[in-house]
Amino acid sequence: MYKTLQNLRSKAEQELISHIAMPRIGCGLDQLDWDKVKAMIKYVFKGSRIKIVIYSHQSYSPEEKLKILEEFHNGVLGGHQGISRTIKRIKMQHSWKGLKTDVTEFIKKCQSCQVNKASNHTVKQPMVITTTARAPFEKIFMDIVGQITTSYKNNSYILTIQDDLTKYSLAIPIPRHDANTIAKEFVEKFVCFHGAPKSIVGDQGSDFLSKVFTSCCKLLKIEKFHTTAYHPQADRALERSHRTLAEYLRHYVDKNLQDWDEYIPFAMFVYNTTPHSTTERQPYELLYGKPAEVPNSHSRTEEVRYNYDDYCYELKQRLQRAHDTARDTIVKKKEKSKALYDRNAKPTTVHVGDKVLTKWHAKKGKLSANW
Repeated sequence: MYKTLQNLRSKAEQELISHIAMPRIGCGLDQLDWDKVKAMIKYVFKGSRIKIVIYSHQSYSPEEKLKILEEFHNGVLGGHQGISRTIKRIKMQHSWKGLKTDVTEFIKKCQSCQVNKASNHTVKQPMVITTTARAPFEKIFMDIVGQITTSYKNNSYILTIQDDLTKYSLAIPIPRHDANTIAKEFVEKFVCFHGAPKSIVGDQGSDFLSKVFTSCCKLLKIEKFHTTAYHPQADRALERSHRTLAEYLRHYVDKNLQDWDEYIPFAMFVYNTTPHSTTERQPYELLYGKPAEVPNSHSRTEEVRYNYDDYCYELKQRLQRAHDTARDTIVKKKEKSKALYDRNAKPTTVHVGDKVLTKWHAKKGKLSANW
């Protein structure tokens, strides 16, 4: 024993080791007179800067460990505390090899913690780049804004529509938030002016899922897609247009907030004639082939330089170039957004048949389970 300690000191000094920890159980130290062992260690390491720590573990059966974990975590006096706090409390009275691992695994599997605690682990899947339309109004996004203060014309909601390629947007004041109203306004204010789109992306609200609206889409041969519930990022461009619309209206509505629908056409004109951050072009220009003439006191009237055939040919060429450029810009912006988004992605893998918890968004009170 004495020779072993001498060799240990020599090796530690050669390797510049400052701390040595030795288990009392499993190396024979527990079989010797402990006072003699301590005296021998002090003598051998006298004058050395090396610190010696002798630690011991109590011996517990798997059943005893489980009982301790249940008492210190599940019990009323355990309080379902987190991993770190539970380990600290157990160590005040018990210790065994692998304690931290056992506590971690036990708490991770605690069903009560899973459904009642707010999750600090945010699952963030890598961004999926969606397809981009190749022509105006091939693919549109639809949403409802409101309820808003009822206007003098009895409107309380706004039906918003945005084209995927040009970002050209419409805002239609409506009195009610129901399937019949939405279907009627969609056909009269959009389809009759711009034709039927090939696909519509909307949220999972009951109006967009209703039989009336579904039948309307089926009749017009429109394919419907739905964004994920509680995940408005799926139609982020439309959400941004909502903020722009709200900011505009705040500047001009009367003190009773009841004439907001009078300013909707002007708000949308401003939006559609301003270069969009995604395409870097006016939505109006991408739709009609030329920038909008914005009325101002210094406007100048240009002379007509085209005959009909020349104008149609140049307009077609200009629109095609503008659409191609806009689509390329949108795709590049999506790829850039994906690269930035995926830097902080925290993906998880779920397989068919796995049991998962679902967030309870409509819970009844603060003390109801979260999941």
